Amino acid sequence: MTTSTTSQRIETPAGAVSWLSVALLSSVALIVAFLFFYKLTDYPKTWFDEGSHLHVPKALVTMGVYADYSSEGLRHYGPTIGVGPTVMLPIAGAFQVAGIGLLQARLVMVLYLAAALALMFLLARHLLGVRAAWVVIALLLTSPAIDTVDYGRQVLGEVPGLAFMAGGFWLWFMGWRRARWWELLLVGLLLGLSVVTKYQYLLVLGATLLLAWGMNLFWFKRPQRLFLIPGIVTATAFGAWQLFTLVYLGPATIGENLAALREFTAGAAAVFSQELMLRSLNELFSAKAFLWTLFPVLGYSAWWLLHSNQPVQGTPAADVASRPSPLAPTADDRRHQLAILYALVMVNLLWYVVASVSWLRYAFVGLAFATFFVALTFANLTADFNVSRLWQTTKTQDQRWRGYAGLALLLLLAVMILAPGARLGVRIATAPPDDSAQMAQVMNATVPLGALVETWEPQMGFLTDHRYHYPPQLLLNRTVRQKWLGETTVADLYDFTELHPEYVLVGEFSRWVEVYPPERLQAAGYELVETLGQYELYQRR
Repeated sequence: MTTSTTSQRIETPAGAVSWLSVALLSSVALIVAFLFFYKLTDYPKTWFDEGSHLHVPKALVTMGVYADYSSEGLRHYGPTIGVGPTVMLPIAGAFQVAGIGLLQARLVMVLYLAAALALMFLLARHLLGVRAAWVVIALLLTSPAIDTVDYGRQVLGEVPGLAFMAGGFWLWFMGWRRARWWELLLVGLLLGLSVVTKYQYLLVLGATLLLAWGMNLFWFKRPQRLFLIPGIVTATAFGAWQLFTLVYLGPATIGENLAALREFTAGAAAVFSQELMLRSLNELFSAKAFLWTLFPVLGYSAWWLLHSNQPVQGTPAADVASRPSPLAPTADDRRHQLAILYALVMVNLLWYVVASVSWLRYAFVGLAFATFFVALTFANLTADFNVSRLWQTTKTQDQRWRGYAGLALLLLLAVMILAPGARLGVRIATAPPDDSAQMAQVMNATVPLGALVETWEPQMGFLTDHRYHYPPQLLLNRTVRQKWLGETTVADLYDFTELHPEYVLVGEFSRWVEVYPPERLQAAGYELVETLGQYELYQRR
């Protein structure tokens, strides 16, 4: 009788826990599916960057060329180097199979988003433990400073580049002690694909790999090939793509193509404006950066990396007896690996503050990996997110303050995740139909396909097959300097009336950079014939 009762008491909680786990995982799956797929073509609405990137796979499918296009012909630089072939080619493949459309392109991007989150989870689990890995994913999904979901639902390079980088780091760190040469080659290839996917990652990853090598030379003393092979292969992969763009993409000589390539890539990477530095710091000190905890977290993590001899809460113990194999990573290995990611975060944030145009998107990869140190800090200060242990600590006389402090930190973490997550959910749920798609229907119904339409809204050139003319690509860097540094306006450098277009389509980007001033439209004899959402369509009288 006693045995039966005891057995029942043991089995019932286990069954309850099992059902609770199923319910929790089902809820998480539904939330993720909602964030990934609901209103996929309406949120975020398609815009300048995504539209220009979409030109390339459309041209590849319809014209057989890897290029951008305008009414005057092909343009071989710009979006072709803004995002790499790792994004353009899969989307072109989707177009070839399922037809050209925004939904097909964004479904490819959602696959990259899922891959990025899965690989970040595996990397975080290896370095920090399972609970901290879930915290990392929750922060990636909800943090307004990172905007992973917004970027991951669009045809942009940030999230695919993060997927390749996380995959490279995970493979590298998992093979830390055996370091077989073919694995190191694959690590370098994955890291190389990340910088091919998103050029600005080269600044961050290149400096990080050099710092990692330097740290190893002075402190950790691992085999040199562990760092040299991935670094050399990464540089080779990027160099090979650069060579291809110079030799095959441009119709001019290699020297002329190199000059054009330099111009396209120099726009916002080395600005060094004191005003923009202050703006960047203000962004990083704001509530959107983990509820004002970014710098305290980075400070604690630096102290922990330099002084602590304890493993991260939630990871396997560092003693040899607890390790299944001499090749398994130790606590010291994990600390070395976390130091590499910490260097990456600091390199990116330093460049973002000192030299960029202070657009928070330029700090994307650094803030994405900063979630590891948010999770590390909270794991160490909350007994690996253990509410019951913290509650028990509040009942001890000498440690009561630790228990209450840990519970307060868990409450702060919950607010950090749930509040922006709820706002994101509301934004997606209430997103109106994309006015670009609606304007495309109006254009198809009212504007002849052969008419010349002047615009700086490249998404329209993807959504319809009209004959659009866009301002020269080299003006894009001038718009950056105009808006962020107050230099010469684009309207002073470009006069669209010289082409005598029959129509002018003004949208959000065109209006923001003031490339089609109302007084110039009026003086040239254009009258407003259609208004829809952000768009105004003018026709020449």
